[in-house]
Amino acid sequence: MRDQIVSTTMTIRTTFSGQGYGLDSYQREYAWTEKQVEDLVNDLTSRFSREWSPKHELPDVASYAPYFLGPVITSSRGGIPYLIDGQQRLTTVMLLLIWLRRTQEGRDDAVSGLDSLIYSDQFGKKKFAIDDDRSERARSLLPLLNGLDFDEASEQSSSVRNLWNRFADIERLFPEDLRDEELPFFIYWLLDRVAIVDISAKDSSLALEIFETMNDRGLRLTSLDMLKSFLLGKVAVADRDDVNKVWRRRLTDLADIDTGANSAFLKAWLRAKYSSGSEDDTSIGSAFDKWVRNASARMDLDRPAGARDFVLRDMDYMAGRYCELLSATQELRTGLEPVFYNAFNSVTLQMPLILATLSVGDDDATFRRKARLVAGYLDVFVARSMVNAHDFRYRSLEHRLFALAREIRGMDADALSLRLGEEVAAITDSFDAVSTFALRSRNRTYVKYLLSRMAAWIDAECQTGYTFADYTRSAKGQQPFEIEHIWADKHAYQPDVPRRRFSDLRNRFGALLLLPKDFNASFGDKPYAAKLPLYMGHHLLARSLHPDCYANNPNFLRLIDRHQLPFQAFPDAFDAEAIEHRQALYRSLCELVWDPAQYGLVVPTSAPQSARARFSRSLRRLVEAGHVPVGSQLTGTYGGTEYKAEVTSEAKIRVETGEEFEAVSPAAAAVLGKPSWNGWTFWHLAAADGSLVLLDHFRQAATEPESVSADLAA
Repeated sequence: MRDQIVSTTMTIRTTFSGQGYGLDSYQREYAWTEKQVEDLVNDLTSRFSREWSPKHELPDVASYAPYFLGPVITSSRGGIPYLIDGQQRLTTVMLLLIWLRRTQEGRDDAVSGLDSLIYSDQFGKKKFAIDDDRSERARSLLPLLNGLDFDEASEQSSSVRNLWNRFADIERLFPEDLRDEELPFFIYWLLDRVAIVDISAKDSSLALEIFETMNDRGLRLTSLDMLKSFLLGKVAVADRDDVNKVWRRRLTDLADIDTGANSAFLKAWLRAKYSSGSEDDTSIGSAFDKWVRNASARMDLDRPAGARDFVLRDMDYMAGRYCELLSATQELRTGLEPVFYNAFNSVTLQMPLILATLSVGDDDATFRRKARLVAGYLDVFVARSMVNAHDFRYRSLEHRLFALAREIRGMDADALSLRLGEEVAAITDSFDAVSTFALRSRNRTYVKYLLSRMAAWIDAECQTGYTFADYTRSAKGQQPFEIEHIWADKHAYQPDVPRRRFSDLRNRFGALLLLPKDFNASFGDKPYAAKLPLYMGHHLLARSLHPDCYANNPNFLRLIDRHQLPFQAFPDAFDAEAIEHRQALYRSLCELVWDPAQYGLVVPTSAPQSARARFSRSLRRLVEAGHVPVGSQLTGTYGGTEYKAEVTSEAKIRVETGEEFEAVSPAAAAVLGKPSWNGWTFWHLAAADGSLVLLDHFRQAATEPESVSADLAA
């Protein structure tokens, strides 16, 4: 048997260091969904974040706690290991490695050797670490590897399209704060502290038998199975049939809407209604059946009647409402539109937050009002975070939102509108940042989302019939929308603009539109005068550049008058002044599109005293402590070019374009045009003797006030 079956523990580095894995033709296509990628990214980044500290050096990663990614089953043929089980997980890890390679490109602290893990060079042809005999994957993986566009609309293979979509999910879901100084630490941890167990069989028949044994013979009871068994054992014999029927019906309904929704519901519901703190939240996430067993007394599950009511009354109601919410995440539903918007942005934490507010017996109107209040608050929060370059992903919000869920449990709708209004008032971000907002390599998805929401809002107000879904989720055969630069990428068209300023102005928010991909490709490089007539054939936000848009268009004119919007046509030229005007228009639109009042939120005029800051305030702490004075001039050099910035009175970094960043790394990435950069080792501050000292020096020495003060003394 030892010769027939071999089990080996392998790190991700050793897993991908061989000649690669093969996939037989009978293997199912890559089929992971956004939810499965989200779970993997959240698990990996959360586990890493428990270990990392800004005081650590790279060698410290060797002592970080390991993470087990699960087993894979392989069989060897012709010296090549073929994946029998595990290709979905390992393919996703390969996509993550490709994304990490692209994200760290050009950085001084880039981790070497990722290329050799992702592909091998076989006589000038790239063979990826997990490849198929049909070479279908290369059509998607090569563009991803090289940072090129992929024509998803023309691709017929669902597996290839899915690879591209899941890569986009990784880009959207990977936490912002791990893209900066933490990035090399994360990469080393992923390569050397994340492990799999390779169960290798001598031949494919035996490998398939192992696979069937592990998956078809009841050896893997799920948390759902074990929780159901526990509850049935608690209820009276006379109630078991009813409890079993409700359990099966509700969980089947959920699974029919979305695979894995039944487990997601149980986790969301338990956290929303029964968790008492972060330890409970973590335990529920890892094994909710064990957590329920331990908490059964305080959940009143030790009484047969309590266990019965838990399923027949509470679960029956909550699961039904969860089904409605789940459907609202998949298509726009009147009254629940913000639920759809949050789902589009992968704000999965809206589900437990909404469930927390519900009481068994809430009627349809009350349910919809509460759901709209919660989802609306998050919608406002997310949009403001986007324009301020702040993270709103799961890892950055989970503790705060789970704490908020415990506070608003069962709260009536009137009280909820006031309480969440206070949360809106406590948001430190505002749409003031739109004044300097611009397209960057790391915010393209956000820019497209904001433009889609603005265009859709105008359409709704003017009753054109178009919705947000039309701009973001194109039907089969319909051209997707893409970001259009009003200025073509030709400096000769704008000779009065300095070259260094040209790119910054071209990427300003006010210089951008959305257009169908084929139109965008056909005239994207034309001068403004040639583009302007073509804009008239598209949506109102694009048409508004043309003077004819304001003729015989009463709905649009009424909209402008009602909200005093600074719309203006630019019939002759679209210069730097026009971009600034358009930037102001977009700011006004953002204030209207994300007006908290539309969701019923009652926002006080000032933030409550107990308002909690959400984001890491590393720079702010240094400023408030006097270690980095307001007005300090920062400089950074790369490729022979010097970049300047200033520390504002609000403890932000204002770069030369006028954009302001609360964190130092996004500021560095923005001026360099890179996906990520370590700003602490890029920006320098002038010390007392006139020398330039890395900003990281002052942060590291912040625990020694006297030495820091001496460095910065004027």
